[in-house]
Formats: sequence, C-alpha cells, structure tokens
Amino acid sequence: MITQNRWQHILGVARKAKVLAEKLKPDNAQYAEDMFLLGVMHDLGYEFMESNASHAAVGGKILKRNNYQYWQEVALHGDETVENMSDELFILNCADMMTGPNGEDFTFEERLEEIAGRFGKDTAPYQKCVIEVQKLKADERYKRLK
Repeated sequence: MITQNRWQHILGVARKAKVLAEKLKPDNAQYAEDMFLLGVMHDLGYEFMESNASHAAVGGKILKRNNYQYWQEVALHGDETVENMSDELFILNCADMMTGPNGEDFTFEERLEEIAGRFGKDTAPYQKCVIEVQKLKADERYKRLK
C-alpha cells in the first residue's frame, strides 16, 4: 500500500523529473509534463506489494497493460544493471535518487546516506544504489543537469 510518506516522495520525484526534463530538453514543455507524469507513476507498484523488491516490475506490468508510453521506464527504474538508459529512465533515476522519502530535495550523497541509515551500508539495497549513482554521475547527460 502506498503510504502518506510514499505519496510525498512520489510528488517530489514528479516535480524533480519535470525540472530535469526542462534542463535536458528546454524547449519542450510537453516533454516536461510527460516526465512529471512519469514521476507520479514510478512507484505505482507499491500499492499492490508487501515488500519493496519488485515494486518497479509490478508497476511496469500494470502500466504496460494500460498502454502507458513509459511503462518500461517504470519497470526498470532503480535497476543498476541497465546499460543504456533512455532519456526518460535517466531522468526518472536521477529524480528518484535526488528525492528523499518525504519528497524533500536531496543530493545523491544525502540520498545514499538516508538509504544507508535505513538498510545499512553493507546491504544489497544500499550497494545497488551506490552503483546506480555512479552510473548516473558518469553519464554525459548528468553534466547538463547542473
């Protein structure tokens, strides 16, 4: 079930995704709107899950069934093994890792510290996020977000 805190996170991610889209594609207001909606949709799977493990896949499956354009980005968000991120997945992953659990703006480092506080630095969830942040920072698109 999506909690009140999760809704705050979702809204924060949506707003951050809009801002990032405006930076990557400054002359495309419709794209910024689409990225806001992607942010709103990204954690849909939590409504139907008991655990965090596969919320992205569940949400992606629901959105695919409903012909949502960016269902695959929802299904793949947070997957540190994805090699070639679409612009939309890059925006979503950045927005997700730049938004705290209550919707607050975070740096990547602050988000990693928050995740370490919840799970511990020796855990798989934290280590996956570290790899994801490294990939995001190494991506040429990241320079355009500053």
